Amino acid sequence: MIFATVGSHPTYGFDRFLRALEDIPGESLVVQYGPGRPPANAEEAQAWMSFPEILDHMSRAEKVVSHAGTGTILCARRAGHLPVVVPRLSRFGETVDDHQLELGRALAATGRIVLVEDIEELAEVLAAAPSRGEAQPAGSSQLAEAVREALVGLA
Repeated sequence: MIFATVGSHPTYGFDRFLRALEDIPGESLVVQYGPGRPPANAEEAQAWMSFPEILDHMSRAEKVVSHAGTGTILCARRAGHLPVVVPRLSRFGETVDDHQLELGRALAATGRIVLVEDIEELAEVLAAAPSRGEAQPAGSSQLAEAVREALVGLA
């Protein structure tokens, strides 16, 4: 099962990401889709999920694909995933600025995420991404330092 999440922002949709999920062939797909329209191929889709529900889906998923939210990335890593991350972009009205792209690039450079900058490549990148492995504590010093450095660079 692939778990996909757009995060919890109630205003900004992420339709570009949700439509790209429709190109994922033959996978069981569970999606938290926010203020958008769920992918037609989702086996299960909810606009909003509680934090425990998100953690449960991550713990059962083979792969996690998400927006570039720090909390989502940390939770996916803690559940043992190398998450596939698609940053929201300001030019598409998905966020106020490109902080997710900057954070995504910084974390991808550490090998802690797989970054997808070209949405047309999502299905291919997700197919090649490794399945869930050994859990990594969210407080891992290397991961925490990478997030800290990325956030300081954004300030």
